[in-house]
Amino acid sequence: MSNAPTRAHVPSPTTPTADPEIVAITTEHLSNDAVDRRAGLNKRERRKQRRTQHSLPTPDETSSETDSSAATKPPNNPPKARKSRQINTTADPDTAASIPQSLIAVMPPANPLPLLVCSIGNPGATYANTLHSAGHIVTSFIAERKVYQPFSKGLSGLVSRPDDTRLSFSLTGFKKVQGAPPGPEDDWTFWQSLSLMNVSGVGVKKAYAAWLAELRRRTSPTQEGRLVVVHDELESALGKVSVRESGASARGHNGLKSCQQQLGGVKWWRVGVGIGRPESRDPNVVSRYVLGKISSQERNGLERAASGVVDALRAIAEK
Repeated sequence: MSNAPTRAHVPSPTTPTADPEIVAITTEHLSNDAVDRRAGLNKRERRKQRRTQHSLPTPDETSSETDSSAATKPPNNPPKARKSRQINTTADPDTAASIPQSLIAVMPPANPLPLLVCSIGNPGATYANTLHSAGHIVTSFIAERKVYQPFSKGLSGLVSRPDDTRLSFSLTGFKKVQGAPPGPEDDWTFWQSLSLMNVSGVGVKKAYAAWLAELRRRTSPTQEGRLVVVHDELESALGKVSVRESGASARGHNGLKSCQQQLGGVKWWRVGVGIGRPESRDPNVVSRYVLGKISSQERNGLERAASGVVDALRAIAEK
C-alpha cells in the first residue's frame, strides 16, 4: 500500500473552466463571418446570432456583475415596470383656466334631456333693452351665437329652435330642406314670454304643455323634458348667474311668484342673471332702475353672463 498522500484534483489556475458567455464574448475580436463559419451557421442563423451577440453585456459589465454581492442584488429580481405617462385630471384652477373654452363647449353631455328654456320679462318696444328683461337679452344672445332660427311666434310666445335646415341641389337650383335632427347637446328650445312680468306664469305653463306634447310626438310617448325659467335677479351683481330649483323663495320677484302659482306639481329650474340694484331701497327708485333703458356697459355685462347660463343649462339637462 502506497504511503503517498491522497491529493484532491484541483483545476490549474492557468486552465479556467469554460463559460459559454465568456467564450462568446472573447470571440468578438474575430470577424463576424469567421465566427459564423466556425459555427456552421446559414445566413438567417448568422443574422440571429449577431443580434444575440449585440445584446450580450460587455466584459466590464460581466465582471462588475460577478463582483457584486448577492445581498445587494437578489437573484431573479423581477424587472421594474416602465412608468407610463398619466394625465392629471384633477381640477386645478390654474390649469383649468388655460383650457380653451371652445374645447369645453364641444364636449357632449352624458345622456342629456331636452330643455324648454323660457325667459320672462315685459313685452314690446317700451320695455325692450331694460334690466327687468335681462332673461330675454341673454336668451336672444345665446340663440344667435348658437345659430338658432330667429325668434318667431309659437307656443303662445316667441320661439327659437336649432336651425336644422340645409341646402339641397336640384335641377331647379338650391333650396332649403329639413336636415338631420339636432344633436343631443343642442336639443334646447328657447321661448320668450309675450305677457307682462307679473302674469308670465300663465304663458310659461301653456308653452311647457305644448312643447312637451310636441316632443313626445317627435320621439316617444314617455320622453322626458325639463323646464327652465331665465329671469333677472335684483341684489346680485351684474352678470352673476345663479341656479335654483322651483321651490326656492321668489325673493319678491313677481314673475317667479306667478310661475310658482301656475306650475304647481311641475319640477322646474330657475336661472337668475344678476342686474345689481340702486343704492336707494325706495320702490319708485327700484322700479325706475329695472325699467330704465340699459347702457352699453350693462348690456355687455349681461351678454358676458351667457356662457354661465349655457353651463347652467347643460348641468340641468344632465341631472
